[in-house]
Amino acid sequence: MTGTLKEAVKAAVLRMLEPLVRLLLTVGIGVGDFQALVKVAYVRVARERVRETRGDLRPSPSRIAVVTGLARAEVAQILGSDTDEWRTSDRGRQRAERVLSGWWNDPDFQTPTGEPAILPLSGVRKSFKALVTRYANEARGRPILEELLRVKAVRERADGTLQALSRTYATVRWDPAGIASLGEQMNELCDTLLHNLENPGQQRLVRRIVNAQLDPRYRPMLVRDIQSQVDSLADSLDDALNHRGYTVTPKRGGQEAVCLGVGFYVFERPVILEPAASEKRRHRTGSAREQPGDTHR
Repeated sequence: MTGTLKEAVKAAVLRMLEPLVRLLLTVGIGVGDFQALVKVAYVRVARERVRETRGDLRPSPSRIAVVTGLARAEVAQILGSDTDEWRTSDRGRQRAERVLSGWWNDPDFQTPTGEPAILPLSGVRKSFKALVTRYANEARGRPILEELLRVKAVRERADGTLQALSRTYATVRWDPAGIASLGEQMNELCDTLLHNLENPGQQRLVRRIVNAQLDPRYRPMLVRDIQSQVDSLADSLDDALNHRGYTVTPKRGGQEAVCLGVGFYVFERPVILEPAASEKRRHRTGSAREQPGDTHR
């Protein structure tokens, strides 16, 4: 990698880190803790890279130390203390998402008009327990229900039946599930952009539409229209992506599956527009002609 390219990568990483550091400072995580997290990330990624390139399922600390520049003892310590707790948590979220998706897209759990049906908690057919069995392969539905209730994707009605409120399991909010969602979405976006850099012949879809000098008066109207159009498109894509005929459920286990998704986000930041060079020259020329004390008639 050339020096120029490395400098460009450093500049890009710095831009990516700025919103992340804003989050860390907000919750009181300092540089020391962040450095420890970075070391763990380096070890994890290096371990996966060695596995992929050398077929070594358990790379040695020495090899990872060479790749990362960390001391061998430090790598060994990280490997020894590194657990799959984060992956276990992620699997729990995935089960809840699968259940919610099945509720919105499986005709067996919908009304005749295609809406998510009001479900009793238990029952052999068309119940929340049956939904969990089909989409999470889980005998106990209560933990998943509690999670869906907590993030307000589902509500329990007065008669004890359950109603789906949202297609989305967890949006970004100030709670553990929301922060997990933030990390997941940042990971997905960065992974897609990096994939496109590394695989120019097999690019994943990325579209970015920007007006860098929008008149602020039109912002509310455009944000409202964007929200409406994206909601409509997202619902349509959700129906297509999660069509029952395309989906592998635990009952059909043993099959390979992939996670395929589409993300949308709106961004904005204030911009100060500088006058064009010609305007600057005209202004300087006019100022030179109109010295203090000049008399104009």
